[in-house]
Amino acid sequence: MDSFITLLYALPVYQCLVLAMLLFMARADSGGSSRVIFGLFNLLLSIYFAFNLLYRFKSFHAISFLYYPILPVILSFIPTFYLYILSVTRHNFRFTARLALHFLPAVVILLLNTPFLFLPSVQKTEYLSFSFGSRPAGGLLIYLFIIYIAAIYAVINIQLVFYLVLTIRQYRRHLEFIENHYSSTEQIDTAWTRSVMISFLAFFIINNLLYVIGFRQHYVAGILYPVSMLGITLFAGMRGLNQKEIAVGAPAANDGMLTVPGDEAGSLPVDIPSDPDLPVNLTIKYLGSTMTDDQKRVLAEKLETLMQDEKVFTQSNLTIDHLAQRLETNSKYISQIINEFYLQNYYHYINSYRVNEAKLLLTNPANDKYSILGISIMAGFASKSTFNTAFRKFTGITPSEFRDQRDIKMHPGQERR
Repeated sequence: MDSFITLLYALPVYQCLVLAMLLFMARADSGGSSRVIFGLFNLLLSIYFAFNLLYRFKSFHAISFLYYPILPVILSFIPTFYLYILSVTRHNFRFTARLALHFLPAVVILLLNTPFLFLPSVQKTEYLSFSFGSRPAGGLLIYLFIIYIAAIYAVINIQLVFYLVLTIRQYRRHLEFIENHYSSTEQIDTAWTRSVMISFLAFFIINNLLYVIGFRQHYVAGILYPVSMLGITLFAGMRGLNQKEIAVGAPAANDGMLTVPGDEAGSLPVDIPSDPDLPVNLTIKYLGSTMTDDQKRVLAEKLETLMQDEKVFTQSNLTIDHLAQRLETNSKYISQIINEFYLQNYYHYINSYRVNEAKLLLTNPANDKYSILGISIMAGFASKSTFNTAFRKFTGITPSEFRDQRDIKMHPGQERR
């Protein structure tokens, strides 16, 4: 049985190392920077599991060579994972010197732990195996114990809470970004980001609990720990290999300020609402905007014309950058117009037009030959489920119920065929 448990401890080392290599090799595909970061994360995990494996063999001489960097490796887990989340949720992510500050605690612990390098081999073995015999531990060993306890029981748990808050906040920004740039989210898998976050939150909690309560010394933990680590790292690793980078689209044709034509302002017969009661948060959000009221009105009128006359919303993959190209402006200005004039994000703004189009299609009996799925595609929705959700949001009923109500009004007392 001991051999079996030892094998279980060896498998995470091999698995994480293979995942790291696969992620590094796959970096040329979409999501390159994120795969490199996640590959680094798996490499750190492999080193950590190798350290645990050496402890399982009680190879304290070999451990003495790995102990000095192991605390910084452990303290780099959570910051590296957070950077990975940033890389897959932040558009045009780039690693900067400021982001390197996340590894400052690991560097500090590495420097504080430097005296370990100058211990005699015998004392290193005694320290690592906790076998001092009848001799009391010297001042230097006590100091090293304090550094170890501070790193494992204090710094890591502070990191866990701190980065959990940052990760949740970034994930919410990610969802907001998607709804402000995409009219259809079917091809954007946000569930995998959430599942990876949950899986590694479970990893950190399980790992920390086993350290704090000492359950790791129990026989059952000897099996459950490596098995759970195998499952979590394999699941997250495969998700990382399959993840796709968010691509907002090509840059707008004109990334500068919208040029206001001389006498076009107010020329279109479109009733653009003013914004005297604009929410305070939007006022603050666009406080630095350089668009004038006339420029806003011109852009809003052009956007409205594009929606009503050309019905561009019927394109299921329509992004805000596509609109920016058509209007020869940039996505930030279009987003500002939609937020200020309609008090909506881009996703709901486009879907409101699609729902109105679907209502027109459903109202016409000539379209009864089309199924609800067919109507949804004609209106610009990418899936029937999204169509049903959006339709209910804006009307309070499903498309099928809307069609049935139309038939009841047209033929009172008769059932719809």
